[in-house]
Amino acid sequence: MPVAPIRNNAQQQSLTVLLRNIISEYPAGGGVLRELCQNADDAGADAIEFVLDTRQHTTENLLHKDLAKFQGISLLAYNNQRFSPEDFESLTRIGDSGKARDLTSTGKFGRGFNSVYNWTDNPSILSGTSLLLLDPHKTWSSEIGFPGGPLYDFVANSNELEIKNHLAAFDSILGSYDTAFEGTIIRLPLRDKDQAKRSEIVEDHVSTSQKDIEDVFQLFTSELVESLLFLRNLRSITLRIDDKIFAKAKSIVPNERKNDRGENPVNEGYRQVFVEQSKEHYESDFMMEISILRSAEPGTAPHKTKVKYAISHYLRKSAEDQNLQRWARSHKLFPWIAIANPLDKAPNFEGRLFATLPLPIQTKHPAHIHGIFSITPDRSNIHSGGDTTMSANSATRLGARWNQWLLHECAPHAWVRNLEFIRSEDLSPGWDFWPAGKQGELGQLWMGILGTVLKKVVENGYELFPTLSGVVKPANKVAFTLSIPEDLHFSLRDAGAPIVFPPADRRAEIRTLDHKKMGLELLSPSTGRRHLTAIKDSDALLRLDIKPRMVLLDYVLSDSQVQDFKNCEAPLIPLSDGTFRGFEMPASQDDRIFMARDKAEEGLFHKSSERTVKTSALLKKSQDILVRRIADIEKHTGIKAWTVEDAAQYCSSYEFDIITEPTPVVKIDKPKFNDFVESFWKWVSKAQRRGARGSTLVNGLKGLWLIPLGNQMFQRIGSISEYPVLNVSANKGIGSFLKHAESALANRFTPEMMYLYTGDRFPEATKSLQKLGIIKDYDDRTSLMKWLEVTLKVFAGKLDYGEKMELIRHLFELSRNCSASERLCMESTVRKLPIFQKASDSRPTRSPWISIVNDDPNSPVTYIGVENLPITLDTPQHIFIDTGCHELNGLVSNLQLFKCPSLSEILGDHVVPRISETGTPNDRRREGYIKFALDHFGSLSVEARSALSAKEIVPVSAERFRRPKDTVSGKHVAALYFEEEQRCAIRRFDKVYHEALVSLGMSEDITDQVIFERIRSYSNSRRSYSDIDDKVYALFSRGKPPPQPLSKEYMELRWIPATSPEGKLGLFSVLQCRPTSFRSWCNYSMPIMKSRISSSRGWEKWLGWDAKLTVQQMSKQLQEANKRNDRLSLGHLVEYWHNICLSGTASLILNTELKLESQKWIPGSSEGFYSPTEIFFTGATCLPPYYDIVCERFLGAQPNVKRFLTHIGVQQAPEFDQLKELQDRITTEEPLSTQDLEVALYIVEKIALQHDTKKDKNLISDFKAPDQDGIMRTFSELTASGSDAPISLGNRPTLHPRIPESTIRKLGLPTAQDRILASLSDPCLEQDFSQTQSAKAVIRDTLQRYSVESTFSEYLANAEDCRTATRIAWMIDHSTDYPTEKLIAQELEAVQGKALFCYNDGVFTDEDFRSIIDVGIGSKGQDFSKIGKFGKGALTM
Repeated sequence: MPVAPIRNNAQQQSLTVLLRNIISEYPAGGGVLRELCQNADDAGADAIEFVLDTRQHTTENLLHKDLAKFQGISLLAYNNQRFSPEDFESLTRIGDSGKARDLTSTGKFGRGFNSVYNWTDNPSILSGTSLLLLDPHKTWSSEIGFPGGPLYDFVANSNELEIKNHLAAFDSILGSYDTAFEGTIIRLPLRDKDQAKRSEIVEDHVSTSQKDIEDVFQLFTSELVESLLFLRNLRSITLRIDDKIFAKAKSIVPNERKNDRGENPVNEGYRQVFVEQSKEHYESDFMMEISILRSAEPGTAPHKTKVKYAISHYLRKSAEDQNLQRWARSHKLFPWIAIANPLDKAPNFEGRLFATLPLPIQTKHPAHIHGIFSITPDRSNIHSGGDTTMSANSATRLGARWNQWLLHECAPHAWVRNLEFIRSEDLSPGWDFWPAGKQGELGQLWMGILGTVLKKVVENGYELFPTLSGVVKPANKVAFTLSIPEDLHFSLRDAGAPIVFPPADRRAEIRTLDHKKMGLELLSPSTGRRHLTAIKDSDALLRLDIKPRMVLLDYVLSDSQVQDFKNCEAPLIPLSDGTFRGFEMPASQDDRIFMARDKAEEGLFHKSSERTVKTSALLKKSQDILVRRIADIEKHTGIKAWTVEDAAQYCSSYEFDIITEPTPVVKIDKPKFNDFVESFWKWVSKAQRRGARGSTLVNGLKGLWLIPLGNQMFQRIGSISEYPVLNVSANKGIGSFLKHAESALANRFTPEMMYLYTGDRFPEATKSLQKLGIIKDYDDRTSLMKWLEVTLKVFAGKLDYGEKMELIRHLFELSRNCSASERLCMESTVRKLPIFQKASDSRPTRSPWISIVNDDPNSPVTYIGVENLPITLDTPQHIFIDTGCHELNGLVSNLQLFKCPSLSEILGDHVVPRISETGTPNDRRREGYIKFALDHFGSLSVEARSALSAKEIVPVSAERFRRPKDTVSGKHVAALYFEEEQRCAIRRFDKVYHEALVSLGMSEDITDQVIFERIRSYSNSRRSYSDIDDKVYALFSRGKPPPQPLSKEYMELRWIPATSPEGKLGLFSVLQCRPTSFRSWCNYSMPIMKSRISSSRGWEKWLGWDAKLTVQQMSKQLQEANKRNDRLSLGHLVEYWHNICLSGTASLILNTELKLESQKWIPGSSEGFYSPTEIFFTGATCLPPYYDIVCERFLGAQPNVKRFLTHIGVQQAPEFDQLKELQDRITTEEPLSTQDLEVALYIVEKIALQHDTKKDKNLISDFKAPDQDGIMRTFSELTASGSDAPISLGNRPTLHPRIPESTIRKLGLPTAQDRILASLSDPCLEQDFSQTQSAKAVIRDTLQRYSVESTFSEYLANAEDCRTATRIAWMIDHSTDYPTEKLIAQELEAVQGKALFCYNDGVFTDEDFRSIIDVGIGSKGQDFSKIGKFGKGALTM
């Protein structure tokens, strides 16, 4: 006979616990909707609809009365395929779903449906004729004999009222009750708060509201489009709230074919490759258009958008590793990969991983990747093999190997196919369609695909490489680069060059590849020349702007391989006519193009633009190479340099083409011809420096009209002139002047042949002609004087003002260092020249020119030289000559032409005497004399100044003059006078002659006399207060107070504009008002000045305003500020008190006179005012109207407010005694008012905080708290209330329910359990035995961790640890006949029934009793002789 076990100790788990664990893996949210979509797709449905039904359905006559609570708001999930019998059967086996063995379905874990328990406790399923009601708690279903899930035939019972009422909740989808429903409806009544409290499935009593589902809809809307990408059957997902569509996504595959079985290509391939295994692989590509209708939020109108994806599927029969393949197939993992590339890339698009439906894994790829990955059961991640401590054959490690193979073997194949498919649709798949590059990411198996894709593209010769221009090309027709300057990048792109330059995020991975081994041609100047030549006739290159062409030219020249330049036939060389040429050698030499060595050479020969390289367009490197290597370049390309012969041919063709007769001298007035001649001779000089011989140059240039004579006359090289040519071309001295003057006269008058070689702007021509000996210099004084006399009429007589001044300057220079004979010669000639002007008030350019030849020796006229005399002083006996020009003055002096007296003599003898004593502004001549005298005030003698000061010469208005000593000047002193007083000189006149006028007696300072005179004037003024205020402000801001104090008379004068406390503006004495700086201290007690006064100038002290405010003034200010609730003024007043208290004497005055300690003047946060003993800085927030905290705005008004308040006794927070006193004030025998209740509760909270810190029970012995009725009671009378109390406490008062548990714990108030324990305890029982830790939470946790059976083991271990026990016994007492009256506490009546006894013969020690109090610690934790250690074993009871 077999040995019988003593008991069955098998592990079990309840259904609700199992479901609780499942929903912890499948959290609420969009994941629930995704699982239902997956199930619908596996069932073959092509549409699913989620309906949030917000209606309340009937609760009467249902299949069971307890189902009424599930008739409220619900979520319905509908799909158009029936639930099969196998589906109903699989629901009974959680975690052992039939899908795990069904190769035609995608799901495998068998738990996805159960994620609905996140939201409901009672899901139901309607399909065909069946109605399944799930009841995992087995409450109401146990009563009808079908615990957990009764299944009804609703069609057969469609006439029953209970069925009709129950099916009404499905009416938003279900049409009729008496026919089978061709689809499936899953109804999820949302778990309300009452259900959540009783539910054993959800933790923390979490309920689900209508808003929760609306939020899920809102979030799920963002992935509706993506959810349809890889589903094999589902083509439509709808989200509906009642009868309004919230969002709907629908996918269409244009021209999708289906086989005879009705399968689409993906399903057909899935069956053939994975189910039947009749094909090794299957591939399918198609475009999917998805339209989505969505609302921004519930209740708003939906809007429609469309997206389009290129999708490629790759299904493979098996992996190469057969062991891995067997493991994968046993876990229903198939080599199926798919790529979905959006054709319209969103800016922030990031691809995701899919396992049919989207996984919460973003990949950084520009496309979505679907695969049958090895994923965690909650679909939150794929296995990546990060934990290397696991066995190599563990599911996690094998899953990681599978994912690695799938992503790095199958995914690249599908991705290449996807790119090829996009290209076949006449689209160019740029880099934004290729995989993202790996950039050092660790543990991300989905990265590192790019390199494999690139290799496959190269190996298969696919035309997929995106070039810079966006066109795709095969690898053998492109040049590849991973580094390129930005300008070259854009230039190659715009030219349409077949260059491949991957984006930055893909270069790191591509850089690791062996480009040479792969056969990729890298970009270089040589390959660039070849590829550009290949596209030389392309529209893109021909339309290319000059700037990118120059960048390309710079690059192809950068390797300096001159012999290979000819292979670049792309039109990159810019010509001056705007066209471009290549480097190839032309058939004719006449077609070669010229390369200028510099900009000057290019500009010189610019007319042959069709054959001249535009050097200004070249970049520096290109220009350097072409110029430096031009000798070699000429040998191999069609570019050459300019020679003398080329230059002569150019001149004949472009410059002298209009000359028909070979005359020696011709006039050429072509535009810019002079510039050409000068530039040409400069070029000739460079040619000489480069080695050209002089004779060669002369012979090469013979017959060209290149000798400039002036007036656009040019002489031919090699001809013999009939007239002598004098060289005055030197750019210095009189030669330069004659050259320019002769040219200017020729432009203004009929040209006269003066036989001067001017060489105007032709320095290079001059140098060359001098070397040839054709022209000679001319600078002899005697000859020059003779030439000036001969040409007097045609030269000196026709010169304009500037030219004559220039002639004077040169004559002055010549007169400085000459011999006596030369001086006599010059004197005779200069007197005859019309180069002198009379001194007058006319502008020099308008004064006539005269000579000073005295033809009549008996004439009494005397010439007198004066400088800068803008007035007319001529008399019949004197002619004043203007010698203001320094050079003319020097010329007169050097040649002793006439006398020039000093300016002081002119002023004293001729100007001041002519100024009358008085005058009017209309006398312009007099005004001219005055200004001239003042302009030269420094030159006036003492006598002349004295005479001038006595004359009215200062204009103070348009009609009046004053003597200088009768006027004032300067903006400071002028600002003190009213305009009609006319004491200030006209501003412009004063500005010009200020210094002179001050010297003549004008006052410019604010003197003491001015100040006192102004004060009296303002007090007597009838002007407006505003006008007076402007002047007073000017006095205070610009003047300084006199050293002598104000007399009593001036102290009483009313002359200061100020605003009274009543807001009226008037004039006040210094005794009656205060400045604006006192506004914050006395704006309610004294008039305040309208204008601000600077304290730095000492006015306040001079006016007596530095004295302290009187007590009466401060008292009035305080009263008015309180009355007006002006907390800012109060703050300033307190700051003033703080400052005056620093002296040490004012503190007593403030306390005794103002009585601050007894007044209610401090603003509180509740808008009231309090005395210093009624207000605090903290701790009184809820105590108004009795106590309050200081208003924050008042505290922040000034920096020392808090210091002063502290000084006068304001405390930081209420003390215990103050709180106790306030409690006594509000305590009555009646319930507290609402206001006093708030105060009482706040006091209790504050007492708890302070008591928790000090831990002194005596401090709170007399305190009170409101009971449940709002009546104040002492703490000793009150008991903590709550649902924890197992029995009633009768009429014992309990704490007010608004007092939180945390406050009760801090106060140490007794609970109901404490009261009961105290009533049972011996008076000698120590207080320490009362539990100090809430036992409920610990007991609940212990019971979750310890099974019922473990109770016996725990008590057995306790008996063993006792050491004094030798036996243990258990006894069940079924008796109920125990007394129920006169018990220790009547509430114990409930425990006088059946019981379980545990007995051992050991004795409980004091430590054992204490261990019961210290829950979770126990008495054996540190006793190594005992078995137990956690202190929770006894709790299993």
